[in-house]
Amino acid sequence: MGIADQKIAIIEAGRRLGAKGLVVAAEGNISIRIAADRILVTSAGRRKDSLTTDDLVPVWLDPQHDEAAAETPRPTSDIAIHRAIYLARPDVSAVIHAHIPAAMALTLAGLAPDPTSLPETALLLPRLPVVPFATPGSTELAERVADTLCQPSDGTADSIVNAVLLERHGAIAVGPDLITAGDRIELVDVLCRVHRDAILIRAASNTTVGR
Repeated sequence: MGIADQKIAIIEAGRRLGAKGLVVAAEGNISIRIAADRILVTSAGRRKDSLTTDDLVPVWLDPQHDEAAAETPRPTSDIAIHRAIYLARPDVSAVIHAHIPAAMALTLAGLAPDPTSLPETALLLPRLPVVPFATPGSTELAERVADTLCQPSDGTADSIVNAVLLERHGAIAVGPDLITAGDRIELVDVLCRVHRDAILIRAASNTTVGR
């Protein structure tokens, strides 16, 4: 896939996130690996559902090699997370971060959904750890995310961690391409919404029964 196609893939991924209600305003960020040591990432302060090619920034994985020109837009403030993931997981070629409302609500309440409770996530996303809160954009958060995505597996592809919840900060999904990463972030959203709704329905049922 050439650079032009990779830019189109990011733009389409951003529109998909917006259409699903997974990002609003300038929330979230998207990246794709364009070389062993470089990635293409969304710029800071831009809506992800209305991206243009001018909103995408090529960035070195090693920050010491940054040579951003004055006219180049700044990469996302979460760039440290993207760099840490790609350096820790050579198999990953796409990263999506979205401030999923249901995910933020659950972690704010100190809750985490069990991905094995639904057939689809049990099959396709059986592990969904929660990364404890750290300042957005910080090296600390980036290291926590990368470490969690590198948790030991039982040797099967299905047991590898390919998505995480961020406490009060949404979720991150990775994949070999943006379509796969997008599918995984949508599965996280569905799981969190179903879990939240189940809690509300159970509470309402108990209240009704007690009357």
